[in-house]
Amino acid sequence: MKTLSISIIALTTMLGAQAAELSSTVGFTNDYRFRGASQTAGDAAIQGSLDLAFDNGIFAGIWGSNVDFGPDANASLEVDYYVGYGGSINEDLTYDATVFYYTYPGFNGVDIDYLELALGLYYKNFSLTYVISDDFLNSSESAQYTAIDYQYPITEKISVDLHAGYSYGDYWDGTLDINEYQDYSIGISGSAYGLDLSAAFLFNSVDSEDEANTGAFRNDDTFLVSVSRTF
Repeated sequence: MKTLSISIIALTTMLGAQAAELSSTVGFTNDYRFRGASQTAGDAAIQGSLDLAFDNGIFAGIWGSNVDFGPDANASLEVDYYVGYGGSINEDLTYDATVFYYTYPGFNGVDIDYLELALGLYYKNFSLTYVISDDFLNSSESAQYTAIDYQYPITEKISVDLHAGYSYGDYWDGTLDINEYQDYSIGISGSAYGLDLSAAFLFNSVDSEDEANTGAFRNDDTFLVSVSRTF
């Protein structure tokens, strides 16, 4: 974690001559769901980020949230670091590549921090994302995630949001965790009074024997509400 933090600081210092935009976001959600699974045992989360974007397409940032992985985990915080590059192919087609470093301070004395590479392709209102980690949750098992999203604008400020994702790879063979599965959501998002608002219904294809309706990592169907503000 320290090494990555130093690397990000060094990168931003090296690019200091570039024109840059600094922004921060603070948000609230009634449940922090990560690819369909709760990271807060179904409880609310307060989240925030600090982002730095350069004119040449390079960006970096840090994101944090409270978490709850059960009474024996001793982890109450997730802090993620990321750095990446984005660009455009033409007026309608853009892309980005981002390296994420997920950290969970205090997790039961065990290191579950891990790196992930995310590749994104965006065409008009569609987005396609492919994510891969060769050491997911520091388990020595690889994991992949593919998602497609579509945003249909109803008005200038309100959109209908559709999402489908697929978690697969060696980690999701049912040995260390549950079997591979798909997660879906349908929702609506918009902005008002300087706030970004969203509401969505989440559901998935988790096998019945892998379903968790309560407690840590619950993956039952749920209604998610979020509000955030960017400064």
